[in-house]
Amino acid sequence: MKPLLVEILESILRTDGKLRYVISCDGEEIVGSTRDTSLACNQKEGDEYVGVNAVDEARIDIYRENEYIGFIYWTNFNDGIERLVDYSCVLDDEYGLQETYEAWEKKYELL
Repeated sequence: MKPLLVEILESILRTDGKLRYVISCDGEEIVGSTRDTSLACNQKEGDEYVGVNAVDEARIDIYRENEYIGFIYWTNFNDGIERLVDYSCVLDDEYGLQETYEAWEKKYELL
């Protein structure tokens, strides 16, 4: 099963080949503008501090070329549990973020 953040980013990015994301924390860029979801977070055993896992809280901004689309606010505190905290309404309205989140949660519950 893919991490929640990867599921969310893939569902958004697949809608438009020009969409990209940036991950930052306290104004410092952690992951530069990319479509590569392997940079978003730890995804396999042994990964350490990839993307959002490098910080306790992060902001993921979505862009279409230079046009700002919206944000995802993410936490990953010392308990190791990642959490979607907040996001722009446009990411739900136009890209189905909440639907993606709920589908992921259902799959997770079945593990």
